[in-house]
Amino acid sequence: MSIPTNNLYNFVTQALENKFLIKYFYPWGEKGFKNIIDNEDDFEIYEKLYNKLSVVLCHDQEPLDFDFYSDDYLLEQLPHMTVDQAHDLSARGYKNLNLNLRWHQPYNRTNYWVLLHSELNSPEVIKYESTGLFKCAYWWAHAPIAIDWYRFARYDTRLQRQDIKANFLVYAQGTTGTRAYRNLFLEQIKYFKNIQLGSFRKYEITGDSSAIYDPYDFAHTNCSIVLETVYDRIHLTEKILRPLACGHPFLLLNGAGALEKVREYGFQTFQPYIDESYDKEKDPVKRMDMVLREMRRINSTSEKYQKWIWKGCAKIAEYNKQLFFNDKFIWRVKTELRRNVNTIPLSKLTHQIVRKLQTVKSRKEKLDMNQEERIKTIQLYLRLKRASI
Repeated sequence: MSIPTNNLYNFVTQALENKFLIKYFYPWGEKGFKNIIDNEDDFEIYEKLYNKLSVVLCHDQEPLDFDFYSDDYLLEQLPHMTVDQAHDLSARGYKNLNLNLRWHQPYNRTNYWVLLHSELNSPEVIKYESTGLFKCAYWWAHAPIAIDWYRFARYDTRLQRQDIKANFLVYAQGTTGTRAYRNLFLEQIKYFKNIQLGSFRKYEITGDSSAIYDPYDFAHTNCSIVLETVYDRIHLTEKILRPLACGHPFLLLNGAGALEKVREYGFQTFQPYIDESYDKEKDPVKRMDMVLREMRRINSTSEKYQKWIWKGCAKIAEYNKQLFFNDKFIWRVKTELRRNVNTIPLSKLTHQIVRKLQTVKSRKEKLDMNQEERIKTIQLYLRLKRASI
């Protein structure tokens, strides 16, 4: 997928006034330790102070997953680590470190890293905060990416509504992992009328599908049913930004309060034409039932009443499209980023556990370690940890 990650994280660096060493995952969507890289523009400037810098680690592309980086899964992470990182796991005499994502740079001496993420009401955030090694800050990372991806929708006349073939448009690219809830939703709508499942064009779904919009799909349906990546928390991605950019009404399946969060950026949603009380329902099963019930209600109304619904929604959707491409939107995203990070005091060189992790082998010795030796070092670390419990 073509994602200008360097531009995105230069944007973050400049928004935060070059106060931090910025780290992020590359390529977009990868989650391994070896995929964490330093913002290149920062590295040359800060190389001499590398292990003393305040760090912002951007885990804002995918949902947080604390356990994926915990000690219990270190052996599974081995293929995703560099030689240096694998060796650091067995630094002599240090047990129960539980550095989690900080295994990427265990010699960094600051007392905490800022973990920049893109989710709210999240138990994963609580897990990271509870370690004392991270301070978490939210920002809508997908917003500037989506502005780049969907920029031509601003002028695309093919998006004008015409010859409606279905009320509802449903995209459901993945149904495993955090997206497994979609299976239940898809099962429930199996016998619904007035639904277009997937694109009319039936093109192959690839890794680039998120970065495109199909004007025919939006022009020939009245409303998007947005199935976000996760359903147990607020995590807004390009999936909701695409109908905003294309001027398409929507119902949103995400964590409770997701619509309210969208409105915080100045967008409008579709009450009273669409009953949006589902957004306040915290029980996920009931919330989905309320969305399904509203879809049934709309489908069952008269043609005249439906015209009133979609005419009112279209005016709101057009307002949202204009705001999406207005500088006010990205300014609000940037302001929120700066506010959330700047409320966290700059970290200090006081983390004693991490400071103990001094180099015990030369770089050449580390590089000479083969895969078998790295596995043994991690096994040793885990044995030492278990023995100390």
